[in-house]
Amino acid sequence: MTRPSSTSQTGDLEREMREAEEAQAEAEAALKRAAMARAEAEAAQRRAREEQEASRRAWAQGVVDAYDSDLAAAETAIRDASDRFADAAVRDISAAVTAYMEWAEASLRHYTLQVRAATVAPLLDLEATPGERLNPPPFSQALDAAIELHVAALSGRIRDEVADEIRTRLGDNTQFDLEGTSLSNIGIEQ
Repeated sequence: MTRPSSTSQTGDLEREMREAEEAQAEAEAALKRAAMARAEAEAAQRRAREEQEASRRAWAQGVVDAYDSDLAAAETAIRDASDRFADAAVRDISAAVTAYMEWAEASLRHYTLQVRAATVAPLLDLEATPGERLNPPPFSQALDAAIELHVAALSGRIRDEVADEIRTRLGDNTQFDLEGTSLSNIGIEQ
């Protein structure tokens, strides 16, 4: 057996030392790259959160900015639906049911519009009051009221027609009171 020479051992140790230093340098470079990649990922996450928050705030601001006009439109929709119901109630009872459902839907949309604005208000450091429910009355009450309004309008129109007829036949100076007058209290039996 031959003994390794000390020069060869020294060369081997130097080579191993160089390889260890290179490996350490590569490991440090890899750590730096990993740290940079992590910092970039964290920055990207932060930007994404900021963009998401900005998007949420912009949407919330849009909801708040449009609130008055949206609420006015919702209130108009309720009135229009109520008017359609009142008209349908005296003309077509099956259409009245559909119109009543549209009235109820308009009322629900009005309320949810308020809930949406109240929900986003804190995102903009605003305060909001709870929503107001403007539900239609129960169907039978709404139907009674619609018929009552129709009869009152019909009564007024007929009263005006009779007053015009009386004035035309008897002259403009004729005094008469059709308020509270029924056929039976003027001596006409039905």
